[in-house]
Amino acid sequence: MTTYQGPAAALIGCDEVPVTADLALHVDRGIRSWGGSLKADPSVDWFDDGAATLRLPDGREGEFVATSGRAGSGTVEIRGSGPAPFGEK
Repeated sequence: MTTYQGPAAALIGCDEVPVTADLALHVDRGIRSWGGSLKADPSVDWFDDGAATLRLPDGREGEFVATSGRAGSGTVEIRGSGPAPFGEK
C-alpha cells in the first residue's frame, strides 16, 4: 500500500487531535519519503509545536512536520520524518 486515506490521530504536544489523512509514499532513486495532507478542526494550531506524531487506527505511528497551510482552514500539508506509518510492514 503506497497510499492511505482515512481517519488518524495527530499527537501535537500534549493533545491528541482527530484528523482525516490523505497520505502517499514516494520513491525517488531508491529514497523513500512520505507526506500528504491532514484535515482537522480549524482551531488546531499546526505550527506551534514543531514536530508531531501521526497515529493510524492500526497503532502504527510516524513523525511529521507541517509544511504549509492557512490558519483557520483546518487543512495542512505535511512531510513525514522517518518510516511511513502505512504501507508494507
